[in-house]
Amino acid sequence: MATFNPDFWEVPAPSAFLESVPSESALWFETADDRERRYALQDFFQSVLPVVSDIIDEALTDRQREVVTLYYFHGKSQEDIAAILDLSQSTVSRHLFGTVRDGKKVGGAITKLKKVIEKSNSDEISGALDTLKTRWAERP
Repeated sequence: MATFNPDFWEVPAPSAFLESVPSESALWFETADDRERRYALQDFFQSVLPVVSDIIDEALTDRQREVVTLYYFHGKSQEDIAAILDLSQSTVSRHLFGTVRDGKKVGGAITKLKKVIEKSNSDEISGALDTLKTRWAERP
């Protein structure tokens, strides 16, 4: 039998009251600036995705590539990835973000990707980043 949970009560409200609430107060309201920022970020990510995918394929180990793909491209949680790959959640976290040894961050796919991208000086990434900065500078 289901238990009673008052957090999920439905409170009836007259439609006239609901219609009087301005849309700007809505939880998911998006201003024109918010929308332009979202579009600019989408365009940026779409333009750098092929380059980043190539770097992922070349720079990461097979296990790091699996974990990064599941985490970032398929939206899986660390717990989900651990179950899929038969690892512990902490191992998945270390594959993604590394660990700290003697006060220094060691390993991790994200750290490795950052270093490779910084060294590569990719024209595609630099151009996309410049375009993103320009679009954001144009906002009032």
